[in-house]
Amino acid sequence: MMARPLFLVFAVLPVLAAVHTPATRTLTAPRGEQPVSRGYATTSDVTMRLYVPSGRLSVETWDRDSVHLEGQLGVNASLFGGGARTHIKLGIEARSNSDSSLPQATVRVRVPRRARLWIKMIDGTLQVSGTRQELEAYTVRGSIVVRDVAGSTSIESIDAPVTVSDATGDLRVRGSRGIVSLTDVRATISVSTVSGDVTVARSPAEGRVETIGGRIAVDGVATGGTLELQSHSGALDIRVPGTRIPMLELSSRSGTVTGKTLRGSATHGHIIARSFKGNVTARVVDGTR
Repeated sequence: MMARPLFLVFAVLPVLAAVHTPATRTLTAPRGEQPVSRGYATTSDVTMRLYVPSGRLSVETWDRDSVHLEGQLGVNASLFGGGARTHIKLGIEARSNSDSSLPQATVRVRVPRRARLWIKMIDGTLQVSGTRQELEAYTVRGSIVVRDVAGSTSIESIDAPVTVSDATGDLRVRGSRGIVSLTDVRATISVSTVSGDVTVARSPAEGRVETIGGRIAVDGVATGGTLELQSHSGALDIRVPGTRIPMLELSSRSGTVTGKTLRGSATHGHIIARSFKGNVTARVVDGTR
């Protein structure tokens, strides 16, 4: 049997039955771009999987025990889906196996605020807001924007830039070349890239940030917390408030180190910054939170 492209293999995994029928079925739109709208009754903490290979996907939360999908399907796209009140899976698949292009769609999905979400894209724009339980998001290219989230948030990207704002709880970001930007994050963070720069702005976070060749820039650390920064060749730039300088441990094997004379206190946190070849700089900046 001829091997199918990866996105088709994923798309035709066994699908749970739709809530209004005991049998799994594919919801196929008419040929050509067509609007689509589907609704499903769920529990408030429904477990949900979403798959949109290409296009634009916006996921929002609301205070209803239901899931609603609406938008536009591309020419070579059909909607499949099904499940039950406690679990549901929706996705976009190719209408024709002979078409090797990624099926496209522009959709908005509204889910319960405490839903557990798993989202995958290959090449597109992904936006998620308002989740309070669990969120896992993955894409190869395009972009990921996540805001106003709590609980456990995990994001993986190859080339897509990742932007996260207003996050609490636990935040994990894994990337390759894409830039990672965190703003107003009060969470325990774990960020890792290959060459993508990482910026943690206005975020008194704690945890670990590491990269091989990217630059890391952070604004302080959570009071009493520990933030570890590590790079191979990328520069480390640490900004701290003059009134709350944390304890600093700065080192670079072959790069320059600036800021060793700053005297801080563990009461204000602890920042450990190490690089093999990159420069390490710590400086006081007025207005840094």
